[in-house]
Amino acid sequence: MVIKGIGIDLVKIERIKKTVQRWGIRFEKRILTSKEMEAEQLRKKTKFTYIAGRFAAKEAIFKSLGFGASWQDIEILSKENGKPYATLKGRAKKIAQKRGIRQIFITLSHNDDYVIAQAVIV
Repeated sequence: MVIKGIGIDLVKIERIKKTVQRWGIRFEKRILTSKEMEAEQLRKKTKFTYIAGRFAAKEAIFKSLGFGASWQDIEILSKENGKPYATLKGRAKKIAQKRGIRQIFITLSHNDDYVIAQAVIV
């Protein structure tokens, strides 16, 4: 298994909170897929941490892939055990297939102030 890219991103939760409060659902619809928004609805107490986590994870994936894509081209959901996983769609999926990318490993962590995400592609 050859590592083809690594990306990391750190996001201040308060920054995302202020952005959501300013732009509301417009920001959320830009960043989150419909499935991510459904999952967010289950997390009322941790809404801003959830959005910040998806933002950081997608940024880390953009960096690991080495090209930009639409926010909607990357979907971050969680398995039953809480482990996040990424699904590529659209342009991101096509480019990843051309480059022989088979899998994306992603991890998220947070405290009260920050969310950090790391992505490794193979």
